[in-house]
Amino acid sequence: DRWSNKMNTEAAATSLPTADKGVDAEHNGFVDESEEESNALADVMAAFLYYKKYSLNSSIYRRLHSIDELSERHRRIVASLGTIDKIKRAENLIRENHRFLLDLVHSSAVGAMPSPTESPGEFRAWFKQFFDTRESAGKPPVADHHMEKMYSTLKQFVRDWSAEGQAERDLTYGPLLDALESEFSSVSPDRRGNIHVLVPGAGLGRLAFEICCRGFSTQGNEFSYFMLLASNFILNKSESADQYTIYPFAHQFSNVISAQDQLRPISVPDVLPSSMPYSGTAAFSMTAGDFIEAYGSSSEREQWDAVVTCFFMDTAKNVLDYLDTMWHAMKPGAVWINLGPLLWHFDSVDGEQSIELSRDEFLELVAKVGFELDRGQFKEKIPVTYTANARSMLQYTYNTFMCVARKPHNDNQTE
Repeated sequence: DRWSNKMNTEAAATSLPTADKGVDAEHNGFVDESEEESNALADVMAAFLYYKKYSLNSSIYRRLHSIDELSERHRRIVASLGTIDKIKRAENLIRENHRFLLDLVHSSAVGAMPSPTESPGEFRAWFKQFFDTRESAGKPPVADHHMEKMYSTLKQFVRDWSAEGQAERDLTYGPLLDALESEFSSVSPDRRGNIHVLVPGAGLGRLAFEICCRGFSTQGNEFSYFMLLASNFILNKSESADQYTIYPFAHQFSNVISAQDQLRPISVPDVLPSSMPYSGTAAFSMTAGDFIEAYGSSSEREQWDAVVTCFFMDTAKNVLDYLDTMWHAMKPGAVWINLGPLLWHFDSVDGEQSIELSRDEFLELVAKVGFELDRGQFKEKIPVTYTANARSMLQYTYNTFMCVARKPHNDNQTE
């Protein structure tokens, strides 16, 4: 198991509420035992578990009802296009996704949730108890914004662990990997195991995996429970390449060229995560927890030879906290390689602190903190997508930038 725990500090498998104690049982494992953490995990679990009912209501039944409301003539014309058949096929694929997601949650629920396939009766009772408990606490079955994250998680599987996602990975991860290998080009891959690389905001872990495949001992860090459950599943439970089939675009009915595009299957993972070529010399691990809390601790001081960030820096409420944490964790002379946009995640979020900087202000801030920017490796206007549906009529492209900076050997912050 490649998971260790920055919340509780000791290595542990994921643990969710136990079946015999019910959904109010304490959460051990990578989850902090506080009520806040337990509630946060339960909310995310609810999104995975409620996926089928929510999706069928919002994506399928509503559309079938709209067609039923048409005049008989219009309904007959629409039916002749195959549209009703397409919607019903999408319904079946949502059910397939649901089975995949149940396996995902069950794989992380050590001794917790009964197996949906091996003990369906016990699972149904557990499922009912789970949502009854939420209802008695005055909570809805699931929050709409959590379902949006649920759909995004399915697309993250495409980005990180499918053959179709390779093009997007080449654009985003490729420059980072090239810069990291260039930094340590004098060290052969079989001798890079003593070079320790940290990947904050690791998502489903593919970038960290690719770094480890190049011989570096690598640790990914992630805070989102959506990403934590999904990455634990794909990294630790996969037994073969293309083991699972998902349909991440079955819910997308706009900007679709053909039904085949919308309903196409995606196989994951495209490579077996356990098949790392330098596993004998390079360590690979993932940690759960807040980046600032986890790597700002005294035990993490000057432990890392490199930090690689991808679409991460703009997730900060105050990016200075990120920079100070990286400075603390990096060894003198260590390198930081970054690529991404500046879509500040807490911009305009009520009640949240948020410091939004332009790219030029960001780079000036990096220098003021004490990092030495490598102007020769700076790149701008790198066009990349993020969890894009490559066959959609609508594409969002970020003009990202890439910067490389080093912590000076004298370890003196300028301000």
